[in-house]
Amino acid sequence: MGAEQARGGAAATSLDRLGRHLLEQPVSGYRFSIDSVLLAAFAPAAAGPVADLGAGCGVLCLLLAARGLAGPFWALEIDPLAAACCERNFTRAGLAGRVLVHDLSQPTGQPAPGSCALVIANPPFGRPGHGRLPPQPSRARARHELALPAAALWPRAAELLPARGRLALCWPPARLPQALAGLEAHRLAPKRLRLVHGRERAAAKLALIEAVKDGRPQLRVEPPLILYGQGQRHTAEVEAMYRELCGP
Repeated sequence: MGAEQARGGAAATSLDRLGRHLLEQPVSGYRFSIDSVLLAAFAPAAAGPVADLGAGCGVLCLLLAARGLAGPFWALEIDPLAAACCERNFTRAGLAGRVLVHDLSQPTGQPAPGSCALVIANPPFGRPGHGRLPPQPSRARARHELALPAAALWPRAAELLPARGRLALCWPPARLPQALAGLEAHRLAPKRLRLVHGRERAAAKLALIEAVKDGRPQLRVEPPLILYGQGQRHTAEVEAMYRELCGP
């Protein structure tokens, strides 16, 4: 990934490459990372509308479209600058969908309840009062549960999904009990879990979770996903994800 140009007098945003994709994103806010590629590859296929809760610049929607999902895509994002980037990225990529500036701690209204086949989320992981907050408000919101507490994520996802609709999200492994309890409390049955490790024999650094609304309580734990082999080279599986979603 490399910045190609900036937008705005104060370089408020940059255009960055993710393989064949060119995405605009805020310079000082949340910046997309490998988590987006991993989640887009993990998420189930869906025939119908897709909602991204906390969409940032819309990278997850673009990567899912590269997988063949047709959408339409709904991108919900609280930060106006990130939402504006997302809007331009949708236009540049020709994605069918709509971007909404919305506080996800409140009911959505749009898209309509029960209308989305798939909900995706790469939410902020940091708990308020734990760790150091970044000085920029947009980056602090993206990394810590200031605008989207975990307790609000589960009802928003459940609100948008019909019976048998699916949710896919990233989550910190240390807080898995909280996620599993919150999902089940809102009729979102955890169905798949995959732990992501930087290297073999290293502790897990990320959890990928799929849940089904009103599904049966049966969780499949998939083989671990290892990011790096020798040196800083990605493993063959991760390289294959990048080729599929981002091109050579």
